[in-house]
Order: sequence, then C-alpha cells, then structure tokens
Amino acid sequence: MNNISNTEKLKKILQNPILWIRYFCKIVDKQGKLVPFILNPEQNKLVTELDKFNIVLKSRQLGITSVSCALSLYYCHIEKGCTCLLMSYSLDSARGIFSKLKQLYGEIPNGIRQSIKNNNRQELAFQNGSKIIVCTCGSKDVARGLTIKFAHLSEYAFFRNDRAKKNLLALEQALRPDGMLIIESTANGLNHYSEKWQQAENGESMYKPFFFSWINDKLMFRTEYKMFMKKYISIHGTIPTKAQLSDTEQKLIDLGASMEQIVWRKMKIANSSEEEFRQEFPSNPTEAFLTSGNNVFDIQQIHHKIMFIHKPIETPQQFKNLSITFWKLPQEGKRYYIGVDTAEGTGLDHSAIEIIDKDGYQCAELYSNTIKPYVLSDVLHRLALYYNNAFCVIEKASSGHIVVDKMRNDYHYQNLYKSKAYDSTGCIRRRAGWETTLKSRPIMIGDFVEIFENNECWINSKILYNEMKLFINKGNGRSEHTGNTGDDAVIAFALALQGIKAGIWYV
Repeated sequence: MNNISNTEKLKKILQNPILWIRYFCKIVDKQGKLVPFILNPEQNKLVTELDKFNIVLKSRQLGITSVSCALSLYYCHIEKGCTCLLMSYSLDSARGIFSKLKQLYGEIPNGIRQSIKNNNRQELAFQNGSKIIVCTCGSKDVARGLTIKFAHLSEYAFFRNDRAKKNLLALEQALRPDGMLIIESTANGLNHYSEKWQQAENGESMYKPFFFSWINDKLMFRTEYKMFMKKYISIHGTIPTKAQLSDTEQKLIDLGASMEQIVWRKMKIANSSEEEFRQEFPSNPTEAFLTSGNNVFDIQQIHHKIMFIHKPIETPQQFKNLSITFWKLPQEGKRYYIGVDTAEGTGLDHSAIEIIDKDGYQCAELYSNTIKPYVLSDVLHRLALYYNNAFCVIEKASSGHIVVDKMRNDYHYQNLYKSKAYDSTGCIRRRAGWETTLKSRPIMIGDFVEIFENNECWINSKILYNEMKLFINKGNGRSEHTGNTGDDAVIAFALALQGIKAGIWYV
C-alpha cells in the first residue's frame, strides 16, 4: 500500500470492516495490554462469511462478543442513521458488553471517531444519527419499532426460552434488507438454542451455522497452555507420549490438537469433570449438548463414537439432488436392511430412511421434512433395488400406510416386513408394514440400545446421534424424544435392526 495515497488507503479501510477494526480499534488482551485489534482466525472467519442470519456455537472466550462490539462501531461510523443492537441474558453481562463497547470506542483515533450525542447505560448515540443499543432479553420486545443494521445476541443458550423466542422473532422482523443477526453461545443443555442450532446444522432454517472448536484456537489460551504444561511436568516428570494417550486424546491429536492443548485439557478436567469440559470447550457440535441423566442411550458412548464416524462418500448419480447421505455402496451378494419412518412432508416431522448391512453398519440415510409420502415411496423403491433388493421395515403409522401400499401394490415389491395378527376366525394374517404398539415399541427401542451399547452396530450419522442423545426415559415406562427436533432417525434405524432380528427374506 506504499504507492497508494492516504485518501485511497482510507477509502479501502472504510470499505472493509476487518481493516477498519485493525487500524482504528484497540483491545485489552489477556495480559492486560492495550493492543491493536487484529482478528483471530475465528473472528476473521465469522466476519468474512457473515450471512443475514447466523448462529454460532463455540468454545469459551473466543472473542465473538468483542468483534460484535467492533462491528457495531464500524457500521455506526461509516453510515448515518444506523442502528445496532447488542443483547445479553443478564444485567451484569449487558454491563460488561457496554464497558467493552465504550473501551473500544474510546480508543478510536480523533478524526475518525464520531462524536457522542448521548451516552447512558443502554446506548451510545452519535452525532451522525447512528446508535448502538445494549440491553438484556426482557419481557419487552426491544426491537419493536426499530430498523436494525446489525444485532448480536450474546450467550443465547442462557436466555429464558419464552423471552428468547419472543425477542428473536421481533429482531428478525426488524432487520434491514441488508441487516445481519448473530445468535452466539456456548452450550447450556437442551433448550431453544440447541433446537435452533440443530435446525441450522441440518439445513432446515434460514440460519447459517458456525462452529468454533477449542482445538482450532491456538491463541486465546497460549499463556495458560504453557503454564499448565509446566505444572504437569512438575507433577509427572515429563509430558505424555502419544502412545500414552487415550483413544479420545489421540483422536483430538488427529483433529489438530497440540500436545500442549492435550495437557491443558487433562488439567482442566482434573479440576472439574469431562462432561463440564465438553460443554465449555466442545471439539464438535454434538458433544457440546451432551447431558447425563435419564438418557436412554449411553451418553459417554455417543460422545466417544461420534469422534470416529466415517466420512460420507460421493452420492451415486441416480440419487443426486435428494436428501440422502451415503457411507458405503452395496456389495454383490450382501444383504441389506432398510428402516422407514414416514412423515407428511409439510416441514414439521421428518421422513427417515436408514440403510444398514447384515452386520449393522450404517450405509446410507435419507432425512427430509419436505418429501411427500408418494415421492418417498419412489425413492425407497429405488434404494431397495439398489441395495440388492433390501428387506424393508416400514412403520405403518399415519402416512406410512401410503408407502406400504405403494411398495406392495404399485411396485409389487416382495421383500417387506409383515406384521402378524389374528383375524376374527382365529387365523394368523400377515400384513406388510411394522405395527408400533405399546408392546412392540419398548422391545424395538430396547433392542437398539442393547445392540448399540454392545458395539454390534456402527453409526455414521450426526443426525442420528443428535436424536439419540435427546432420547430420554419419561419415568412412566415410556421412552420419548425431548425437544422439538423429533426421533424419526432413531425409529428408522431401530426398524432396520428389527429387520435383521426377524431373520426373514422373501426374495
């Protein structure tokens, strides 16, 4: 930029929020020093890839709130009449954000810094008509009547569910056409935030998901890494070798963690627990929301196994543009089993198809809340033929009857599970499709739990693992899914396992 005039250089900076923050903002680092605000990799990725609606799941202390304060100042300095909003879950947290905002503002150079028209506990209002509002998530819709350029909801998982939904809806409606909204949080169990995250991760909402793992952050805790390493050596005499690490720790190394980070993790867990560490410092989105208690499936096993799932393979040409993920293609002469849970395709519940081989390996999965039952029937027929005339176990509840009818009567597919029942004359009748009853449901789920915990199946789907971790015992002898995301993949996979258990093959 040496050959660029100062005017051209300033113009370039004003057009780029990352440059503007770097040259005009200073921040207090972890050593208490005032330094130029150079974005870390996580902050840089977020700012560079911001969409209109964004949701961030992260490890602690990655500076997302700090960069949101800086972005608010940027927009209010380059535009007249611009409104930005920073919202948090508590009064103390909001005060902390406002203090950070004022510190950043105070370090902006004279000549660049907009004069303040109003400075109170809730907002910074500038002479150019722009303003930054800092508030808590209360019963009042703060965004009502506003037109917002940029909004950041800090630690959204800690908002009260009823207030969170109400305020979020108002904010979404208040955004300008070019406005941007960030929902950001560490995990806090299963709530409105975890549901919003899962919908975004599954591609079922307008929100763009960003996940920032503690493994990828090599800057924020580097001083603590060195301190903990020294402490560990003073206790154990030396650092651990890779051969001495657990399977989980070796997987973290494979994912990019340094030995310093592994030691830091060990020391953190020693002062708390592995479960608390995963919530505060997740290495993947699923483990962030893992909770212990009345879960049907073993949470520790889910956490361990999800780290070793296999990557999807390329989708065969004939199944392109469908919501199907493949992990293994059919092998000649091998038997395959398909479980099917059907929904209406109206954007609520999901239709799920789970395909496993005779050894319980998950080969493919369809998961969609928009596919209609008659379309699902066609896709199922094609998948069944592709996987060597697979044995299909189709739940007959609600729209499942449509799929069963089409497979049996339109496609004349023979390799279908048949439920057994006595007719009025006392004769046994077998009808295509699985009947879920008060008796069959607990057996089906119980078999799935036993097979999973005895390592007799292999699951590759994060969607399925997400549903499994939300499957709980209700205390009345019934196991159900908690939350609003459904249990469709769980039921479909359990049905496929029942196909193996039946020991029947009609072709």
